[in-house]
This record gives sequence, structure tokens and C-alpha cells, in this order.
Amino acid sequence: MAANSLHLESVPCAATPSTVAELITWGEQNPIRWYVPDIILEDGVHVLHGLEECYKTMLMLQLHEVLTCGGEFLLRDVEGGLRTGIAELETKARPFSRRLKNFWSKNAPNIAVLPEEMRLGVLSAKQPADRIRIIVDWARSEQLQFVSIDSMSKLFPPGYDISRQDLASEVFNQLQRLPTVLILAHNRKPPHDAKAGNNPGNAEIAGSGRMSQDPDAVYQMTRPDNRVPMAEFSWGKSREGEKSDPLPLFFDRVDFRLYPINPLLHLLPRLQTELIAETKRRYDRGNRTARQYLEELKKLRLVDGTSAIHEVPDGHTKLIELVGTPVWPPPELDVNPEA
Repeated sequence: MAANSLHLESVPCAATPSTVAELITWGEQNPIRWYVPDIILEDGVHVLHGLEECYKTMLMLQLHEVLTCGGEFLLRDVEGGLRTGIAELETKARPFSRRLKNFWSKNAPNIAVLPEEMRLGVLSAKQPADRIRIIVDWARSEQLQFVSIDSMSKLFPPGYDISRQDLASEVFNQLQRLPTVLILAHNRKPPHDAKAGNNPGNAEIAGSGRMSQDPDAVYQMTRPDNRVPMAEFSWGKSREGEKSDPLPLFFDRVDFRLYPINPLLHLLPRLQTELIAETKRRYDRGNRTARQYLEELKKLRLVDGTSAIHEVPDGHTKLIELVGTPVWPPPELDVNPEA
């Protein structure tokens, strides 16, 4: 636990706030802390849901990386320095290790992983409380400040009806014993005639409606077109933070990361001819799509409305440079000729 973080349950009994005035004072002394602004709240319970193959796991790994090492996550600066851990319940250790190897081919950060014997213990426990208790004990033994669980369904033993509100609420009550937590959840299978890329919202999380009502924040990943390595991250619910417009994310198959706004943005500065070649290598898209990405790239603006992209002639091509942090969504361009 961070030195400047004080949980209510850790306050000595005599100092526990028991009046409105005392609670206000305690809150002023221990303000809300965002690990990732408007996304990950200290002590919060967060749910990230979506259909299969919408890059939920990849985004979760990036979140662990930035909470551990610091950096940028979904256009937000993150201080990092936390002790984080992954409770991977869906996949056995060997195939999960291959996925981690793709993500961190070298210099893997110090992120804890629930040991295989504990994973099997979770899956063998007969009650949800017993399953969560194993994860809680592991998190405390590792002194973790952030835990991810993949997935929600594995917290319910066979025979439990996850659509029952009382059972779902009990699971979230037990999750309060964990530090800050992110749970991956599956969506209900869409009907065969559903249009690709439609946004079903929080109500489509498999199970009870409590799955979206009990967490502090709920986020969604959707794939507008499964043929394109791109997803959309959207804010479904946030009790404390501000919701933003849905954010497009592009999956780079070379470095196994999701990048926001534009698939070429993180490659700058680069020659335009190189960016076209990288579009094929990283996203398996042809020249026509590459030029479309380039045109969209050049439309990005800074907060003051000026261009975030600078082009410098370089022989028969151009050097494309980023001159500042672009805002999303881009501000409307002023088309008034008299302005």
C-alpha cells in the first residue's frame, strides 16, 4: 500500500469517523486518488466487459505495465510505482506464459501472477466467498495495490446462477476485501442478425444487472469490424470520474500494444514512405488504408486548435513529426473565411 494511502478499515477504532463532521474531516485528510485519471480509482472495483477477441486482455496487460512502471495509458499520464498482480483464471499457466512472452519479449516488469496451484484452488472452491478469499490472501501476502481478475464468470462455482441478483451482489461484497481491482467480464452472445460493431452497453454483461450496478466503474471494449485490428474503449459508468467520448484503439501486432486515436501516431517521427510500409507490417493493411490513416493523422489538433502534425520535405517524400499532444476528439476546425 502506498504510504500516503489510508483505507477507512485501517483507521483505529477510536479514530473511526462516527459523525458527518468527522467523516468530512477524514475525507479531506484522505482525498480520492486516481491511479489513472477518470479510469482507475484507488480502492475502486472496476469492470471491463466485451465480447471475445476485442483485446480486453491486451488492454489489461498494458494497464498493469503502466501502473507498475509509469507512462501513458489512454492519453493519460500515470505515475506508476504500484505493486500489481494478475489473477488469470481462464487460461492455464503454459499458454498464458506464451501470451505474456509476446507482450514482454524482454525486460518483463515485476508484476505478480497468481500461482497455478492457487488458480486450481480457486476453481475448486465450492463457494464464491471461498474463491475470492484465496485471491485476497494472495494479494495480501504479495502486498498488492492493484489486482486484475480474468474473468468474472470464474468467481461463480458450477451450479450458481450468475443471473441471480443476490449472488452477484454477494460476489461484489466479497471483492471489497481486495485492494483496487479490475475484473474482466464477458458479454452475452449477440443474436445472429446483430450488426457488427454495435454498442450493446452495460446491460449486455453476462449475468445479473448487478454486474453493472455494483462496481464503481464499468468500461466496454467493442470491435466495429473484426477484420480490422481496431477496438473502441468506452465509459459505461463512473461514480467519481468524468466520462469521455469513446476512444479508438489500434492493435499493433509487432509490439502487441493498443494505441489510441490513430495507428501511426506512436511511430512518429517517420518518413511518409516508412509509415505506409509500417501500416502493412503492423496492421496488415494496404497502401489505400495507409494513406487514409495519414490523412486522418494530419487532421489531429492541439488543444488550441492548431495542427499537431508537422510535415518536412525530405527528397521525394516527407518527414511526419508530432509537435504536441493531440486532443480527442479533435476540435472542430474554424471554416469561417472571415475569421
